[in-house]
Amino acid sequence: MFCSQCGSQIEDGFRFCQQCGAPLQTTGNVMQRPGNPVAPVSPKAPRSGKPQDPYQPQIVQLKLQLKQLKLDLKQITTRMSSTRARYNETSAFAPRGLLREGYKIFEDINLLGPQQQKQQLQQQIMQLEQELLNLQEQQAQWKAQQ
Repeated sequence: MFCSQCGSQIEDGFRFCQQCGAPLQTTGNVMQRPGNPVAPVSPKAPRSGKPQDPYQPQIVQLKLQLKQLKLDLKQITTRMSSTRARYNETSAFAPRGLLREGYKIFEDINLLGPQQQKQQLQQQIMQLEQELLNLQEQQAQWKAQQ
């Protein structure tokens, strides 16, 4: 599949384009084969004569992306907590020594994948929050000039 914004190839399972950061879960943002990237349609300026804030649509989009990533992060954290709780409930019945240590290693292996996903999501969230902050600063400067 390919991103409809920049045309780069996308692996299955990604929620955002790894090149341009465009969300891929919304309708029309993924194509089966590459084509010309589609420029996002900007809303029409209000007729009041007052210029429309050029940063607002991007800020809204980033906030939605952040909400989705934070929800994904909560789901992973909940699954990890559930795995740990099951381990704690059942480890009491395992005899001390090698069997209990093996059980702990098994738990650690089960949590390795989710831990890596959690770290990736945290990095994506930090990057988007920095991008949002930069846009909000640019928006504030733009408003001050108006």
